Amino acid sequence: MKMRTAPLVLMATGLLATPLASHDFWLIPNAFRLGAGTELVVLGRTSSDFPTSLSAVTPDRIASARLVQAHGERMIEALAVAGNSLRLAIRPEEAGQAIVTATIHPRLVSESAESFRRYLTLEGAPEALERYERQGILPTDSVTRSYAKYAKTLVQVGQHGERVFDRVMGHPLEFVPLSDPENAPVGDVLRFRMLFRGHPLAHARGHASAATSIEATTARHSVEVETDEGGEFALPLLASGIWNVRALHIVPAPEGADSNWDVHWATFVWEVR
Repeated sequence: MKMRTAPLVLMATGLLATPLASHDFWLIPNAFRLGAGTELVVLGRTSSDFPTSLSAVTPDRIASARLVQAHGERMIEALAVAGNSLRLAIRPEEAGQAIVTATIHPRLVSESAESFRRYLTLEGAPEALERYERQGILPTDSVTRSYAKYAKTLVQVGQHGERVFDRVMGHPLEFVPLSDPENAPVGDVLRFRMLFRGHPLAHARGHASAATSIEATTARHSVEVETDEGGEFALPLLASGIWNVRALHIVPAPEGADSNWDVHWATFVWEVR
């Protein structure tokens, strides 16, 4: 595991980064522990500074919102805008861990080749720009870029029940804990695997940070992590509070797609006690 303070960059089949002008999408629950049958409210927050939100994703942009537990899953249908956040609400009935997940419909952005080059630079990845130039795959005319976002958070319903922390949601880009976050207190190390299209993403970098509460205006203890050959990384838990890991992955689009380049965002939020 490597920790840095420079801007986040991934160099694998594409690049991962937390760009200067980016807007990550997080799911942050009103409570990480609640009783069975109690309403769970989760805020979808969008900004470049965890855990703040600059604007709300509207319900029509949500492709899927689910509550996943050991013995099944339910669609979350109560979606609404609440100030600068998207509000999701549901009442979990089954005791045990639950994953709340939401995915945002892909959007297309058209831009010039020069604008796309600037985009790569703003992502903090001049190495990627140079590599794509060497490969001769950078566009010379207009570019169509597609982007989509995938968010997960983990909560505990009731006192006991089965664990689902390592359940794979099938997102194109996804963080999967390899050990139970509820059993990882301050001072411990939590291991993750980063998946891209279902496969471990080797030698990829991700970014993590903590906040004291959902009302915090800035994150603390920001660290960067790097996956090994098996797509795994270790994260030292330096403080209590709300933690997140996040990443952005950019790759050439598959042949026949509506876009030339695909951008995948992923986040995972949990509590360290």
